[in-house]
Amino acid sequence: MRQFPSLIRRFGRDERGAFAAIFGLMAIVLVALGGAVVDYVSLQQVRNRGQIALDAAALALQPEIFKNPIDVADIKKRAQDLMLDRLAGEHGVVAGLVEPTVDVVNGTLTLEAEMTVPTVFVALVGVHEMNARITSQATRRMLDVEVAMVLDNSGSMGGSRMSNLKTAACNAVNILFYDKDGLGCMLPTGATKNANVKMAVVPFTALVNIGTEYKNATWLDWTGASQLAAYGKILNFDDDDDSSTPFRGPMDRRTLFAETNTAWQGCVEARISPYDTTDDPPDIAERKFIPLFSPDTVIPNNNPNISNNNNYVSDTGGTCAVKTCTQVKSQDSCSKNWWGNWSCYGSSSYTYTKQVGSVTENLYSASCVPADAVALSVDTVGGWTTKTTTVYSLLSERELQERMCKYNGTSLNSDRTNYTCPSAKILPLTEDPKSVLDRINGMVASGNTNIQQGTVWGMHSLTSGEPLTEAEPEAPGQVSKVLIVMTDGKNEPATINNSNDINGSVYYSWGFRYDGRLGTKAEVSGSKLTTVMDDRTVAACEFAKKHRDIDVYTIGLGASSETKIMLNNCSSGPDFAYFPDSASELNGVFRAIAARLAALRLSQ
Repeated sequence: MRQFPSLIRRFGRDERGAFAAIFGLMAIVLVALGGAVVDYVSLQQVRNRGQIALDAAALALQPEIFKNPIDVADIKKRAQDLMLDRLAGEHGVVAGLVEPTVDVVNGTLTLEAEMTVPTVFVALVGVHEMNARITSQATRRMLDVEVAMVLDNSGSMGGSRMSNLKTAACNAVNILFYDKDGLGCMLPTGATKNANVKMAVVPFTALVNIGTEYKNATWLDWTGASQLAAYGKILNFDDDDDSSTPFRGPMDRRTLFAETNTAWQGCVEARISPYDTTDDPPDIAERKFIPLFSPDTVIPNNNPNISNNNNYVSDTGGTCAVKTCTQVKSQDSCSKNWWGNWSCYGSSSYTYTKQVGSVTENLYSASCVPADAVALSVDTVGGWTTKTTTVYSLLSERELQERMCKYNGTSLNSDRTNYTCPSAKILPLTEDPKSVLDRINGMVASGNTNIQQGTVWGMHSLTSGEPLTEAEPEAPGQVSKVLIVMTDGKNEPATINNSNDINGSVYYSWGFRYDGRLGTKAEVSGSKLTTVMDDRTVAACEFAKKHRDIDVYTIGLGASSETKIMLNNCSSGPDFAYFPDSASELNGVFRAIAARLAALRLSQ
């Protein structure tokens, strides 16, 4: 018993085996600390997979924020489902999304998720799970898309070409407005309209009809002041029956329409060069638009077989003073043949009477017939002595044609003063798809082809300044402006190459060919006129692309090699020019363009 206290003291001082005891106590902590690395790596792997899943959800669901109304709950559910699907193989992992943050103005969708990952090693020390928070943000601004369809309505577009064009263009309209296809010119049922799309329709023939609603617009030049400024005279009108003295106005087309009891139907002439290829503001005389009044023309020598198609009033009518030379030819020894015609074998004699206004002068045998005289009427009275009375004008063809007095008080009540003006009118940019579909569906094929003026008015419709102001101001990255020019022909207004015709063409955007606004009559005869107009078309496209940030698509149905060159140069590049061989291919072309434009609505 005396040794027992000693043994206890020895035991208290003995440190052998202490390490084993301490190691036993620390082993659990050491294992947990070492395994924490494994748990952390596992957490990061799961977090990375979750981040990828959340990024994919944000990108996929970002377009949903532009819908009206925005369904944030649906966005949250679909994003969470996508995350859980990607993490389905992770045992015990829990992921939940917080409420998404939506910024429509800046096009931003922000998704946040909280993840819980079970632990293996650190659970030994009471840490059974680790948490992670991940965030993903997708930003894509919604572009406003403005599209002008410039569509050929010339006579060659008749029949299946026009019907195919209508179907193709209408399908493109529904793709852009509704993301729906194959409906033709019908609206989809129950579809939600895209809010950031505007469309315009520009039908064209030899002229473009802008619509009579603009008749009081300040950018219309009813008095011809712009021609006066450009030429020093007003072409195709005169008030003194003398073509050698230039007429300097005034000449108000409103007065001409009123005197003839007709109404302006909405067509305008091309602006004075170089503004016929630009979108410069119509704020001064030279840059304004002249309402079309198609002048009455002359039939040379009263011959109905020589006609330039728009003779609609008498050249000696209205309030015009009489200026004639009447020749009476008398011939004896006449008899009627089997066919009812008089044949004369005797001598002839002539008498002449000159009348100027109210003054009549008998000249007897002294001729008053001018050189290159215009015969106004011819009347023959048969008998033994046959008399042929021919009334000649003392005025030249040009002077007869330009007489303003002949329109006064004629009460024509006809549309000939609007000759070649198409019935289909421009539809300015609108958010109303039905009006676009209706305007396309109402197009009618008639007349000649003026791609240049169609292109110019398509450009006008896509810019915010006058003459058409429905477009948004230029804002790259916010507004995408697109011009689609479709034709099946070439620039070819109705020219008249008959040597007896004094005008060289019907009256269209640049007046008569005689007027020389595209070059002299000789310079722009035949194919040369097409070349000049092609050059002006390309100039208009270049202005639209370089100065108005407009993408230009061109479509040449059955186009000639020359027209293909022009349309290629007009377009924004090889991928923007289409050349279908048949009308049945138009739907595929318009669908392809519409699909590209639909993608433009969202920009990364």
